[in-house]
Amino acid sequence: MQHPSRANSSATVTKLPWRHTLVGKVVVFMLLGVMFAYLMGALSGFLMVERGAREQWWREAQVNAQIVSATIRRIYTSVAVSADETGQITHIISQRPIGDEESVLETGFSPVDVLALASAQTRNNVWLFGATPEGSLEVVADALNASPGSVMTLTVNTWQSTAEASDFYVGFAQVGSQEHFISSLPIVTPDGQLLGVVVSTIGQREALYQMRNDLIGNALMALLAVLVATALMLSILMRHLFRPVPILIRALASIAKNQTQSPTPYTTRNDEIGRMAKAIDALRKKVIEREHLLDVKDEALRFQHLAHHDELTKLPNRIQLNDALKAAEHSLLQGDIFNVMLFDLDYFKDVNDSLGHAVGDALLIDVSQRVQGLLKENDLVARLGGDEFAIIQRVAGSTPEEEAKALASDIVATLGEPFQIEAQDIQISVSVGISRAPVDGDTSYDLLRNADIALYAAKAKGRNRYMLFASGMKMMTNTVRRGKSCPG
Repeated sequence: MQHPSRANSSATVTKLPWRHTLVGKVVVFMLLGVMFAYLMGALSGFLMVERGAREQWWREAQVNAQIVSATIRRIYTSVAVSADETGQITHIISQRPIGDEESVLETGFSPVDVLALASAQTRNNVWLFGATPEGSLEVVADALNASPGSVMTLTVNTWQSTAEASDFYVGFAQVGSQEHFISSLPIVTPDGQLLGVVVSTIGQREALYQMRNDLIGNALMALLAVLVATALMLSILMRHLFRPVPILIRALASIAKNQTQSPTPYTTRNDEIGRMAKAIDALRKKVIEREHLLDVKDEALRFQHLAHHDELTKLPNRIQLNDALKAAEHSLLQGDIFNVMLFDLDYFKDVNDSLGHAVGDALLIDVSQRVQGLLKENDLVARLGGDEFAIIQRVAGSTPEEEAKALASDIVATLGEPFQIEAQDIQISVSVGISRAPVDGDTSYDLLRNADIALYAAKAKGRNRYMLFASGMKMMTNTVRRGKSCPG
């Protein structure tokens, strides 16, 4: 059984123009790429390598600054650091200069030892410069200890133009007599006074540019090799990558149209296409499972509805009425009031015998519809079987008897009007018995029994009427039951 909302799908696969397909786009892109490579390859290669080299130098210098700061923090536990929004360490914060005699006594490490540890990780030299009273920077320690006791200064043009020595700096600088690409990590007091600078290098200018030149040459050779390899690999790429795509698209479209019988192809491939195919096939199985579960749910809901509703009139049946009576019985504890009515059609058997059961069934359906039109939102009408019905009337005001009489009178009047069934008028009447909760009982058993007694009292009075239960009805009803066949 297929759910109505899932029965039809408008999903279709239309064939794309060649220029809009993945294959077409790749071919066009590759042709344009080859043409562009021949015209602009050398210039773009140089610019890319130059920019890539500088970015690599920049990243390596920043990483060196992180390594040096981490090494210093491991040894000098009293220092702190500040960082920017990207997490890059920009300052080392210390109450006193790093590497002075007091810090050596506390840690057991000389400044050269600390810088050597950092240099071992960065694979390049590291210097510690201290700020002089005149505002210049002079070397305090050298990781390689290349020139002990020598005077070495640090000169960075940037500091003389746009920045200060207390700013984190990455770029070229003159360290002594040599130009290096460095990262400069200032050491400042908590109030911002410059104590010194830790400088780490990634290499001298000449060596770095030699590496760049070699890289440019290699890049040009690689570009030529890529152009040749691209032409050879394009056919393989077309066959192994793009050919399965439209087939998998059709498989997805079939799943969208609820056509899940065929397994998905390419699930045995050990690449992204295979993973995509497996995912599509898993989706197909989930759709099958979902359809099955929805069918089971629909069937369960149908059986649940049948278990609690009358199949002919679609009204609640005796089971649902009993549940509603139990709930209403509990609501008496909160001060709610309700009435219970039982009614059946007078001489309904004559309609079945003379006009047939089909007409009788149609009459019962029309009766249920008319009665439902008389009820309020919280009222309930149920069919107990045959022509017997029951009503739970929730009393909104403080006059349950008057509300019961009003509804019962409307039922008698409405069902007394002719019914038009199969081009013929059918005239019937109805008898109604009423019990009031909690006046006539506070249990569902007592209320149904007393409403039944009132119903038979109404029949004994001549039918086509309603009766409220009264305590003196019991004996009269017993007499009626013993001498009555009750054809209605």
